[in-house]
Amino acid sequence: MELLAITDVHGKTQVSKWLTELAKNFDLLVIAGDVTDWGDEEFFKGFYKTLSDNNITTLFVPGNHDPCYESTFPKMLNIHGESTTFNGLIFCGMGGSNPTPFNTPFELRDDQATELLSRFPDRIDVLISHASPYGTKCDRTYRGNHIGSKPVRSFIEKVKPKVVISGHVHEARGIDVLGDTLIVNPGPAMNGFYAIISMNGKPRADLLQV
Repeated sequence: MELLAITDVHGKTQVSKWLTELAKNFDLLVIAGDVTDWGDEEFFKGFYKTLSDNNITTLFVPGNHDPCYESTFPKMLNIHGESTTFNGLIFCGMGGSNPTPFNTPFELRDDQATELLSRFPDRIDVLISHASPYGTKCDRTYRGNHIGSKPVRSFIEKVKPKVVISGHVHEARGIDVLGDTLIVNPGPAMNGFYAIISMNGKPRADLLQV
């Protein structure tokens, strides 16, 4: 199975145009949050309606800039705080981010994130988390500081999912490995970035740009 993964659209209307065509070639589209910029509900609903109208199966979590809305569109599933099975793989999701200096719409304290992650099964295949795990290539700022989620890292070290798909830190587009877990930050879709992740055998990922 191949996944198409994106994150950080931030209200850019051109993304839905290339994404709709590209996603038709994959088993599943994964969106790791921040479709909107500061919680634009109209854009949020319009973006997911476009994907639904094109029959694209999508799992997503809201980012720290997104409203935490449930999707009412067919084939669109918000898995924040939930788990689901697709093609035999167990997916779990955590939206929002750890606290930022900007007081964005959807932030979680470490204790809140830890409690949410504790709800998930002891064995999962893919974690979709807007916040990248702390101390990896996928959470490093331009200045070299790590600003990711410590609870997400702890969860990975304990549960050992096969793949984590994250975003949030735009400049930290990259691939890393934490133990046996593949970490993928596709980079901001607002700049045309995306990732293809193969779940056939040992997971592997490629970072690409339209």
